[in-house]
Amino acid sequence: MNDPSRERINETFVSGLERRWLPRMAAALPPWVTPDTLTLVGLAGAGLIAVAYHLAGTDAAWLWLASAGFVVHWWGDSLDGTLARVRDIRRERYGFFVDQMADVLAVLAIFTGLGTGGMLHPLLAMGMAMGYLLLFNLVNMVTVARGVYKISFVGGGPTELRLLLILVNTAAWALAPRTFTLFGHAWTPFEVFALVAVPGLLLLFLGSAAREWRLLATLDPPPKR
Repeated sequence: MNDPSRERINETFVSGLERRWLPRMAAALPPWVTPDTLTLVGLAGAGLIAVAYHLAGTDAAWLWLASAGFVVHWWGDSLDGTLARVRDIRRERYGFFVDQMADVLAVLAIFTGLGTGGMLHPLLAMGMAMGYLLLFNLVNMVTVARGVYKISFVGGGPTELRLLLILVNTAAWALAPRTFTLFGHAWTPFEVFALVAVPGLLLLFLGSAAREWRLLATLDPPPKR
């Protein structure tokens, strides 16, 4: 549901498969399924993840439900715009706004569930949410500033992040209740992941923002007096 006048960049490890299969999946959906329906399915998937993460602190088996929730979230979040394009029923400004709001709500729900479930310290959960939202905000600023909707960074995007978190879920379930000692403290598998992910997201944001700053300075130089 993004504006066709914008250049869309999504070059990731699985984007080729998504470009091949998502339109086919969208074309097979019954007429009563709308893009808004799929957006709500994606939000429901995020809610499922949040609840499962919250419960996983007492029983790691709930992590399997969290992983299933990521599949549901991917299905709804990836197909809503695809369905609009396949049926040629795009609502450009409305669709862009709804997609972005749904993504923000999903991120907040998922990391709130992680932070309240006991498998990830709340400050680390907040750090991961902030890192993701910084990149998310950068994507939107670049879209407005130079008409490029770029949702992939160093070969990864939202789908790869979901797959990575499913992998972390599986590892945390297999290792529970094992912890790792680092810097004199015991850390869960999720916290070990967050210790790498938080600074990684911050560095990725700073590096990408600096590149955009330099590019925009060239594309939009100061006026000559």
